[in-house]
Amino acid sequence: MCEKFFSNIPSELVRAELFETIENELQSKNYDVNLSVASQCGVNNFIGNIYRVSFVKKNAVNNDWLHGATKSLIVKTAPQNLARRDNFFVRPAFVREIYMYDKVLPFFRQFERSKNVNIFSEYPMCYQTIDVELNEGLVFEDLSVNGFTTVDRHKEDMTAEHVNLVMKTLGKFHAISFALKDQQPNKFNELASNLSEVFVRKDDIRLGEIVNQQAEIMLNVVSADEDAHLLAKVKKLCDQGIFSIATDCLDTELTGEATVISHGDTWQNNTMFKYDTNSKPMKVCLLDWQTSRHSSPVIDIVYFIFCCTTKKLREVHYESFLDIYHESLCEHIKMLGSKPHKLFPRELMQKHLHQLAKFALILSTILLPMLTSDSGHAIDIDEVSCDLESGKETNGTDIFISDKSRSKFHERLRDVIEDMARLDYI
Repeated sequence: MCEKFFSNIPSELVRAELFETIENELQSKNYDVNLSVASQCGVNNFIGNIYRVSFVKKNAVNNDWLHGATKSLIVKTAPQNLARRDNFFVRPAFVREIYMYDKVLPFFRQFERSKNVNIFSEYPMCYQTIDVELNEGLVFEDLSVNGFTTVDRHKEDMTAEHVNLVMKTLGKFHAISFALKDQQPNKFNELASNLSEVFVRKDDIRLGEIVNQQAEIMLNVVSADEDAHLLAKVKKLCDQGIFSIATDCLDTELTGEATVISHGDTWQNNTMFKYDTNSKPMKVCLLDWQTSRHSSPVIDIVYFIFCCTTKKLREVHYESFLDIYHESLCEHIKMLGSKPHKLFPRELMQKHLHQLAKFALILSTILLPMLTSDSGHAIDIDEVSCDLESGKETNGTDIFISDKSRSKFHERLRDVIEDMARLDYI
């Protein structure tokens, strides 16, 4: 086995953990490996570097490959560029995902197994975590081996079947928090105490400036005469300060007791689906737990629905998406031995939606430029980070937008505003 192909992974510690994982899997030190980019930085991810490592055991007799025995892993490594690490909160994000895989998700499994229920396992298995500054990394199973793929946002939209699966899965995941808090409140509080907000922090002046800049975009997309009713609602929102509203939506002291350990980043790129023989999605896995937080459960729901689906889909299926989520939540809470009507009744869910769904609108001003960007439109994250570090003037999310994608972004954003107004969320 030769390490020269792994120069893209500068951390010797990450490489050592990776090779150990491979050798444990093959029960051999005699193998060939290949490294390729699994997710292009600046297009589909912005914090980590993600690689696919394919490996095959060699025959001990003639040193040939053992045909049909190729396996693969996914490796996520932290960048070492200091400006990028600082501006994109790299270490806190990696520490958060490592914490979820080392502490939270294993305890959730243990709790569910003690109840003899169908456990929440809709996420990739993690073989190794490395929590050493400048050398952070995780080694995962490669879901593509089992037929999981992402929805290519440049070629297709999320369907009702995709969203139904995500809602069922989020309901099942959030149910664990509700039941654990009900039955073991001290343990829940212990786990949640380490999940303070990573990104949308009240003390982050730079992010606050970027978010508040997005208010101007919201005002512009509803500036036509026929949108006067929407403009009035957006102006009222902006007058309150949209960054302040966003941070308040994540404040558990303002939310009340109905909180969970949430995924935190439920956008399209963090889901992979497996399909049946009729090309219908039948399973989903949630990726990237780097922004997991302690929050209201509706934050995950509205994030996915409003940022990752079309207005046409929401107009037909929005209420059924909420029904599916709540039914899944209640079913799993019951299986875990608690009473859902006491912990998170539908009436309380509706109250949270009316109080907090606006978080998805604010977030969509940042996320939709990425989701509507042109195919292959990449940005140099290191260059952007250095510009930020030097104090160079930046235009927020405009770096993701081209002349071609701008109209699509504006249309999607207006659609979200219109739906928020229709549902009385703003």
